[in-house]
Amino acid sequence: MKGIGVILSLVIALSFLYMFPVSSGASSAGMHVEGPTVVAMNTSVQYKVYINGDFDMYKCTLLMGGQNLSGAEPLSEVLKTSYDGFFTFDVTTPNATQTIYLDFRGYGLVNSTHKVKVFERKLAVEVKKSYTIVADVKNVENYTITNVTVNFYIDGRYIGNTTVDKIGANSTKQVKYVWVPDVGNGEHVLEMRLTEKGVMFENNKVSYSRTIYIGNPPNYDWVGYLGIATLVTLATLFTFMLLGKKHGKRENAPKWKK
Repeated sequence: MKGIGVILSLVIALSFLYMFPVSSGASSAGMHVEGPTVVAMNTSVQYKVYINGDFDMYKCTLLMGGQNLSGAEPLSEVLKTSYDGFFTFDVTTPNATQTIYLDFRGYGLVNSTHKVKVFERKLAVEVKKSYTIVADVKNVENYTITNVTVNFYIDGRYIGNTTVDKIGANSTKQVKYVWVPDVGNGEHVLEMRLTEKGVMFENNKVSYSRTIYIGNPPNYDWVGYLGIATLVTLATLFTFMLLGKKHGKRENAPKWKK
């Protein structure tokens, strides 16, 4: 009888599990952060946070760290609450080039108080000095041309574009594009291209290339200084050699002293 009772208990328990399966939302939960990892100084950027999982409520905090956070926001931890697991955080970057760290921490809650899952994502964000690309585009036609798009490339890789609303007949307009360098320091090839007919760059072509330098360019003045220093050193050595020969020369003694 006891054995039959145990079997019946197991059957009842299994039937309940089948009828009311345990939610796997918490175990399959995750957190995802979207946002730039290379930004310009003193600019505003936005980060989006998504928390997946079967929770009653979601919370997320953001804390920024860095060597020099002058001009940056937020300087203290920010806490936000959501019922759909989606958050947005606005960040103002500091006034100095460096690497800042954004620490996102998310929480999945049940009954609005009990934390059943904790998530954390850290982003290393490079803060760089922006590079402004300037070009002159001229309209060689006798009519106004509208919506002129200038495409920009670095080392053959497309980085963005800017559009000029209109350029009057036989006139020139200056265009600017602010680029946050996402390449290493050193020399790079900048290329600009036009697609509309009737417009061209200052070189009278629809494409224009030049070499730019990202970072502090090398100082070649030391080469000239080295050359001057070498000449001075050689001249000094030559003078000492002449003086040494002059002082080292011995005259014959007079005959009456012999």
